[in-house]
Amino acid sequence: MEGKKDNNTLQIIKDDEIDLIALAKVIWEGRRIIYYCVGIAIFIGLLIAFLSPAKYTVSATLLPSAEKKMSSMGGLGALAGMAGINLGSMMGQSTGIPAEIYPQVVNSYPFLNELIHEKFNFEEYEQPVSIYEYVVNDTIESFSSQIAKYTIRLPWTIKEAIFSRNENKTTTTDFGVLNLSEEEVMALESVKELIQIEVNQETGLVSLTVESREPIVTAQYVQKAVELLQQYIIAYKTKQSRENLKFVQVSYEEKKAEYESLQKNIFNYKDRHRNLVSERLDPEYQRLSDAYELSSSIYNELAKQLEQAKIAVKEETPAFTILEPAKVPIEKSAPKKKIILVLSVFLGGFIGVCFVFGKLIWNNFLSKLAE
Repeated sequence: MEGKKDNNTLQIIKDDEIDLIALAKVIWEGRRIIYYCVGIAIFIGLLIAFLSPAKYTVSATLLPSAEKKMSSMGGLGALAGMAGINLGSMMGQSTGIPAEIYPQVVNSYPFLNELIHEKFNFEEYEQPVSIYEYVVNDTIESFSSQIAKYTIRLPWTIKEAIFSRNENKTTTTDFGVLNLSEEEVMALESVKELIQIEVNQETGLVSLTVESREPIVTAQYVQKAVELLQQYIIAYKTKQSRENLKFVQVSYEEKKAEYESLQKNIFNYKDRHRNLVSERLDPEYQRLSDAYELSSSIYNELAKQLEQAKIAVKEETPAFTILEPAKVPIEKSAPKKKIILVLSVFLGGFIGVCFVFGKLIWNNFLSKLAE
């Protein structure tokens, strides 16, 4: 009778309905198991909370300057914009990199490669070192790892040495493409995981966030990333204007040298023939005078174009407003001990309840087999 009674009390689902009283009774009877699971989960959570390395988060917010609209095209440019056609880009009037492309810029190889070779002030080193050097030094094996490498893991050590030797032979060939070393890949991936960039589509604000172990280095990461991002955007935006300025500058220097040479020749000619009047000398003077005037006009025109090109570069250079600069954090962002403990309690309780019901199902299964 008692076994039958126990089975009836353990029957939680009756007529497709859950008997809450029976459910509560099962949980109450298994409370000791739930307490054990919660205690173990809290213990593990405490270990995670107090043994996990501290991390600091630094953010910077910048607002790119608004792009100038096409005023020279008037209504035609507006109509084309409504139709989804960018006449400015078709006619060489680039409006720069949209803010939505900033994450791709930050995650690109040139950006990350330049960042990993910047020197930062790590607490472990007296002198500033680059991220690449820090990653390489951080991969140095400990004494216990070296002992295991040449004792227990000796076969694998020999295998790795053979394959690494063959890889070194093949990597010496220059194929004309990027061929990164393992250390460079590790450094690039470590930085790529650190930097988080978000773009607000409505406001246009760009936020750079870095979470790392050292507060000062974290702030330096963000500050340098913001500076590099500005440099890349400015370089892209002013590329065409700077190339035009370079071309005009070279032409201006050439014509300047030619102009000064002709000017010197005509002045020397006048000095040599100051008191002489001869019809035979007039054609020579006229030739020098014509060449000088032509060179002078071209030189003056190039001087104007040079100034205009300089102004164009300044006009094309975008301005960035730093709304929130990078600051050295005071409080830790991780580990979040309170959240870890709360999650540990819930997780332990959930596992305990699952274990109780699993035990109930298993006992019912064994009882059916016994019948």
